[in-house]
Amino acid sequence: MALTSSPKGDQALINASPTKEFFIHMLTRDIPLTRAILDLVDNSVDGARQLRPAGDYDRLWVRMELDAKHFRIADNCGGIPVDVARDYAFRFGRPKEAKGTPGSMGQFGVGMKRTFFRLGRHFVVRSTTADARFTVDVDVDKWMADGEFPEKWHFNFSELETGLRVKAKDTGTVIEVDRLLPNVADTFALENFKSRFAEELSQAHALTLDRELAITLNGLPIKHEPQELFASKTLKPGYAEKSYASKVLVGKPGPPARVKLYAGVSERSLHNGGWYVFCNGRLILRADQTTTTVWGERHQMRAYHPNFAYFRGYAYFDCDDGALLPWTTTKTGVDADSPIYKAVQREMIEMTRPVLTFLTNLENERAAAAAVRPLADAITTAQATRVQTITQPHAFVSPLPARAPSGPKMQKIQYVKPAAEVEKAKQLLKVRSFTAVGEKTFEYFMRYEAGEKE
Repeated sequence: MALTSSPKGDQALINASPTKEFFIHMLTRDIPLTRAILDLVDNSVDGARQLRPAGDYDRLWVRMELDAKHFRIADNCGGIPVDVARDYAFRFGRPKEAKGTPGSMGQFGVGMKRTFFRLGRHFVVRSTTADARFTVDVDVDKWMADGEFPEKWHFNFSELETGLRVKAKDTGTVIEVDRLLPNVADTFALENFKSRFAEELSQAHALTLDRELAITLNGLPIKHEPQELFASKTLKPGYAEKSYASKVLVGKPGPPARVKLYAGVSERSLHNGGWYVFCNGRLILRADQTTTTVWGERHQMRAYHPNFAYFRGYAYFDCDDGALLPWTTTKTGVDADSPIYKAVQREMIEMTRPVLTFLTNLENERAAAAAVRPLADAITTAQATRVQTITQPHAFVSPLPARAPSGPKMQKIQYVKPAAEVEKAKQLLKVRSFTAVGEKTFEYFMRYEAGEKE
């Protein structure tokens, strides 16, 4: 006869915890190598932000070294406090009670650990703050083999000193990873990987580099291109500021989210044209030319086109509570379902429209080969201006197209002939320019072949 009873204590428990091996595999499988390392740089930048809230990072640095045998990143950005290391920094995920740096880049509590496991099987973290110093030394293979009980998921301090008095310039963190995974070692040996990573680093942390944080890779400084738009008396970028209350966005009190939007024109580049999106100073979307931002019929806008290669748009999202911002855990794109992004996207579309109208008129002006070209002249005479220096909100300003000339519609003609023949024609026609050669030869044809009078 079957017996029914209510299980109690351990008999009621069903083990649903992940194995360490499975957890590590799932944690690291979708993160590109460059993005994993950028998470460590984000942590250093957060340290600089906490150390210098005003944003002046002069004399602060982040130094990285990588090759086929090891990876190392060091900074002088304040270090990791012991209580943060003990309770939060090495946990998988961010507890609700964790205190974060206002406006930080690290939000999800996975970046640092994910990078360790993505790179290799042994890591050491040494960190020094104003009053303490610690070392964490983990052999990943031993840790994985040590069992799956909750207490076996812990790491241990291998060294810990408290009650110190350390000068600010001597604080910071050093992270070293060796016994690299085979695919990581092979990749780190490639020069083109180092070049590509340096470029990604330059783009992702352009704002931080602009604030004079010195970042190096294998001893070489990472340089950046500032965000610039053309500006003059007749050509002015559009600029708007918005603030969104936490209560409106997520239904609970909290710090407001602030947004700055810029739209205008810059150097013509098919690859670099589009929208750039930053969250708390970190680039998460570069030169977007898709429906993710403003392009295409979904938004009642034209698709990105070579005629729009002058266009640049910059969206800066900032909030002390980074959870309100529209970034993903890998910081490689926007969360299009984010309440704040949905609200801001409409503003981005409206700011894009007048710039595209200007660029369409510019192309028409060029196609008409007009003698008067106010739109082209506006671009060639404008000065590149850093967007951070634009402080007064206003709509995009551009000159009006020239009036269509009276008389017959004009059409431009071009053709290519041997240089010696062109020079001979210049001498016979007694003109100095190639344009004049074309005009005179066309007039000759119309006079003698088409029968037109002079």
